[in-house]
Amino acid sequence: METKANLMTYNTFTFKTEAQMLLFIRMWEDNGTALFDKLKKKGCTRFCLNQIWNVKGTFKTSILFEYESPNAFKQCQIELENFTKNLMKEIEASDPVIEASRNIVLQDLRV
Repeated sequence: METKANLMTYNTFTFKTEAQMLLFIRMWEDNGTALFDKLKKKGCTRFCLNQIWNVKGTFKTSILFEYESPNAFKQCQIELENFTKNLMKEIEASDPVIEASRNIVLQDLRV
């Protein structure tokens, strides 16, 4: 059974160096599954970590979260705040410029 997401967040992270980007990716690889296990109990239906590779000489990643409802989004924000508090040294070391967007799904076509 497919779960339909009503809300999503899409964040891009831009880094000055490849090393900073790789540190950030490693942090998510080490902790993302455990975080998602907590988030899905609160209504997060999807987590997707990506490396943006189509612009040479830039170091960017993106993260997509999908939520089943506005309440799920609010509950997950509390978990995400706790997650970032615990990893603040690693996040600060990677020094990302963050561009965040919050989206309401209007049309979602899939195979």
